[in-house]
Amino acid sequence: MERLSLIKRMWAERRLGFLMDEIMQGTHHFVNGFGPEGEHEMFFEVTWGTRHIAPYLNPFGANFMSNFLEGTVTVGGLVEKAACRGTLDLKYFSEAKIRYKFTFKDEKGVPYSYVGEKVNIRPWNLHRTHTTCYGTITNLETGKDISKSILYFKIDTVPAFIKSVRLG
Repeated sequence: MERLSLIKRMWAERRLGFLMDEIMQGTHHFVNGFGPEGEHEMFFEVTWGTRHIAPYLNPFGANFMSNFLEGTVTVGGLVEKAACRGTLDLKYFSEAKIRYKFTFKDEKGVPYSYVGEKVNIRPWNLHRTHTTCYGTITNLETGKDISKSILYFKIDTVPAFIKSVRLG
């Protein structure tokens, strides 16, 4: 009863939101001679969601299906469990894609951005398009791309992903 009252109050105040935990993992390779040659491990562990469900669900608003994102990123040869923060935009209807955008810094304080996309999302190919993310890391001081990646949402993480959903 008390929980239902809290949910009703949060909804009335437009504070009802949700949170989810996600892990994407795969490999990356440095470009333009930035780092060591070959494939290197890359993964990020993030929490994403929205704090206000009404603007999130408004198809005419600027925040339609746009989530905050924060957690850690490991990029072999660059950073290990660096704090990251940004957005996760579910662009199902406008662009048929999901876009992850976040920033992080290396140990020297050099800022980087990561942009990764799950593309060509259609109802008949969700098993492929919802699990594969193509990304680029850019050095924000130079504006140069330094890495390309392919990350995956592993099927065996689905139970933990679903269990992570919570009101926030």
